[in-house]
Amino acid sequence: MNNTAKTSYSSDIHTDMNKEFVRQNFPLIRRENNPVYGVEQTDEIAIEPVNFDMLNYLLMRQGTYLILFGGVWSKETQNVIAQVNFLARKHGVERVYLYDFSADGTAEANIKQDITAHEYYIGPNKKEVNPFAIYNYLYGEMVTRHLTNLNSWVAKKTGSGSDITYLNLYRDPVTVPNLTEPFLFLYNKDNTVDNTDSGVKASVFPIVWAAELGNETGNVEEELGEKIFCHIGEGGCAITPYSSADYIREAYVKNGRGHAFKTEDAFTPDEPIHLQPISFQVYYWLLQQEGTFLFLLAGPWCANSQAAVATVNDYAVANQVRVYVMDSRLDSKHAIDFWQYPRKNELTMTCPPMLPYFVEIWEKYLPGVSVVVATSRRGRVIQPTITYTDEEGTGHTVLRVGIPYCFAYNKDHCDSNGPAPVLASFQNEAIELINTSSKFVYHEPAYRELKATTYKVFYAYQADLGQKVTDITIDRTAPIVEGEPVPHVETVAYYKAHDWYQEPKDPDAVELCGI
Repeated sequence: MNNTAKTSYSSDIHTDMNKEFVRQNFPLIRRENNPVYGVEQTDEIAIEPVNFDMLNYLLMRQGTYLILFGGVWSKETQNVIAQVNFLARKHGVERVYLYDFSADGTAEANIKQDITAHEYYIGPNKKEVNPFAIYNYLYGEMVTRHLTNLNSWVAKKTGSGSDITYLNLYRDPVTVPNLTEPFLFLYNKDNTVDNTDSGVKASVFPIVWAAELGNETGNVEEELGEKIFCHIGEGGCAITPYSSADYIREAYVKNGRGHAFKTEDAFTPDEPIHLQPISFQVYYWLLQQEGTFLFLLAGPWCANSQAAVATVNDYAVANQVRVYVMDSRLDSKHAIDFWQYPRKNELTMTCPPMLPYFVEIWEKYLPGVSVVVATSRRGRVIQPTITYTDEEGTGHTVLRVGIPYCFAYNKDHCDSNGPAPVLASFQNEAIELINTSSKFVYHEPAYRELKATTYKVFYAYQADLGQKVTDITIDRTAPIVEGEPVPHVETVAYYKAHDWYQEPKDPDAVELCGI
């Protein structure tokens, strides 16, 4: 593909923009740049970017999976990703799940930071402050809970001086090994065999086989074959299928994340899912591409999102398109819903280091959009706008936007007033999936409104492509039932004081409006 040529895309069901992101952002995966290992077509790519929530769902599931830690910022990942993809396809692996610990795709945004880079660390050997160090517990807790034998597979082991210390739920310092990207590994949470002969006494060794590819100096294909791929297939591990649709179906279920819905799950086990979860990096890239897309800003932790996804999916299936779903809480509240962390230090689009991106997106890519401003949640007042001053001293003010927010988008679209990239949108944060009041989404009046607003978005998308929209025939109306939903009780941690760590002045300052 000629890198200077502009390709126009769409949300067509036959085009997977997750794979296209990999193709465009890892040049060596393309045949033109890598005649031996590169691909000719996008559908030859097995690498699938995943967000933090989907990664952790994988780590909680039964089965065997092939996972790659790395990112576009990593030269080492750039150099080996084509070989990983080539060997994965050769060995019949349909998906290699790619997760980047960098929130925005730059090395500086990596959450793999030691506590000494925290703004509030006041002890010895303090490093230069990294704004993402405050979120290092996301990496640390994932390793502590799931990658329990990581120490046997990496060079930067605990006690090496290059490890990572984070503060856990109760403010205890916990030290974990620091993996080096790219890190490719076979994972099975129930594996009982220690393939490193480490002598560690444990009941499970979830990392079955692994390789820190950034430390390899020989033939990468041979190293991968000996350390990973010879253990896949006949006589070795059978890879478990798990798709984005499987994740959506599994994540959007009643009570799965501490919600207390009194209705059916969002999706039945056998219905098709055309919702495609994407990371922030993919979302940010997509907003800059030529073409027409359908987006849904939503998260499985959000009751209002839970309410909207089934109907949005109904229209996506009827019109044979994909809707790209981006969770504006970049950690998907996973630490809160599954690890019982309190609502603080969440990695969101409006946290300080990500705020420039949030402002840029709404000023540059989504200008003039009509939105409903979330002004309160759980009795706590929320400012309707967000202000930000950039490095040049220029002030910016944008609206806070509640979710779910669904929109049809073409960056080059204009109307009589000028640029109008959002062709149509709906925001439905007043209707929940709790059928004990008139706000219940499948109560007939509310459901009629939801269908009408969703139809408007899909109509605009199809019209921009010169096509006709297909309405849905499914009817999800349901009667209101008696009873009250049980509120989700959040954890209150008992913090320990340390003379080397100073609590933030406003430790309860959190983002409550869904972004």
